[in-house]
Amino acid sequence: MRALVIGDCHGEMPEIPDDDFDLVMCVGDICGGTGEMRSAMFEAIESEKPWYELFGVEEAKEAVKNSIGEGKEILGELDSLGVPVFVVPGNWDWTGENSDWNYLNDKGYPQMLEGFDNIHDLNFDSRKVGGWSFVGYGPCSGPEVPQYEDDEPDSEEELQEIKREYEDKKNRLRELFGGGKVVLLSHNVPQGTSLDLIDDEDNPKDGRHYGSLIVRELLEEFSPEFNIAGHMHEREGKQEVEDTLCLNTGLNTVWVLDSEEGISKFS
Repeated sequence: MRALVIGDCHGEMPEIPDDDFDLVMCVGDICGGTGEMRSAMFEAIESEKPWYELFGVEEAKEAVKNSIGEGKEILGELDSLGVPVFVVPGNWDWTGENSDWNYLNDKGYPQMLEGFDNIHDLNFDSRKVGGWSFVGYGPCSGPEVPQYEDDEPDSEEELQEIKREYEDKKNRLRELFGGGKVVLLSHNVPQGTSLDLIDDEDNPKDGRHYGSLIVRELLEEFSPEFNIAGHMHEREGKQEVEDTLCLNTGLNTVWVLDSEEGISKFS
């Protein structure tokens, strides 16, 4: 099995090899965005206002529209390769998850995947190709349960609800694992590794491990052959975690996963 792996694109299609592949995997964050949007989102972490109010509501609507358009262009190019393309959403793909902004309803992921012949939403789903099973999970921008005191919600009730959602997501994914050879495609990398340490002075969470608890626990329980993920741009690279070879694709990159030869970077 040979698979083309597309890292976080953020609106820019990377160069891909002119070669034959059985399938393509895309780790999410397909859509683009501006530095001003990112700054507003960071500011919103410490603010009582949502990012789109800090950015300007009408300006945010136009920016999201452009962002989704960039994502659809990338999906169109991947669709034209003529092989299955497995996609999970990233936190930049406008799922509307954990957002009360009604404007996002039915505008982003997964609606942006519609109209393509070869694009398949792998989020909380599984597919088989050539004797391999592919399980997908996204989006996840940090630990599903707070790991740092200042990330905890204001009430015990909220914390218990977060824990219930975390257990529900994990159990849904556990049901997708069976026997045989498995690739876990996730947006975020496993928690507590060299792949998930934030190293960005502009990020309020700089210096923290912000990978996925669920991904880490699935690796511990099922030991899939590979975990393909992204999200933490500055932590691009590979690490063996719980007998699973894990890849953090980094930003705007292309990798090749060969079941016989392992994982290598193309660009």
